[in-house]
Amino acid sequence: MVFVDVEFPPRIALGAQRRPGWNTTVTQTTSGAESTNQNWSRARHSFDVSFSVRTAGDYDEVVQHFHSVRGRAKFFPFKDALDYRVEASRGVLLDDGDSPTTGYTLGKTYGTGAAMYQRRITRPKAGTVAIYRSRAGTTTNITGSATISYTTGFVTFTGGAVVAGDVLSWSGQFFVPCRYDTDELPGVIVDRAPAGGDLLVRCDGIQLVEVRE
Repeated sequence: MVFVDVEFPPRIALGAQRRPGWNTTVTQTTSGAESTNQNWSRARHSFDVSFSVRTAGDYDEVVQHFHSVRGRAKFFPFKDALDYRVEASRGVLLDDGDSPTTGYTLGKTYGTGAAMYQRRITRPKAGTVAIYRSRAGTTTNITGSATISYTTGFVTFTGGAVVAGDVLSWSGQFFVPCRYDTDELPGVIVDRAPAGGDLLVRCDGIQLVEVRE
């Protein structure tokens, strides 16, 4: 699937209903006892943006975006207004196996201890990311020694910037890579706004789903 850097209209995104989701199989025995199987190792987010489409002007913004990404054909950056920032206390750099030289991916933590979930961030927002290194009790901003991919969330460092024992963190903002979950865009005029304002519009279920990268 092709990614296009055409952000979903942020004003409309602000009113979206979000749904972080997992996929779990629940099996019940004849005695009523249950067992569960976690089918996904990573959560997936979905959004219903129809809640914030109220006028013909709102609808036109979405229509323009919908056509620019050709419905379900391409995916794009979406700002989740309820979860788009990372503080250094929750920003982690996930090692891909060759630590401590290169090979990190940006992540965000949820929860603590053994139950902690580490979410991969693949679409950080350009110009917002700062990388920190804690060594011997001293925290230093080492963003200048890092190369950050804003299309994968992958981070590499110049030689010597990171050594064994360093603790890395980051702060910044990010997008959720999403696609439309429909090739049709419903919309109907329901009334006229008072005093000659814009037409009032209703849209039933404009769904977006996260694309895993």
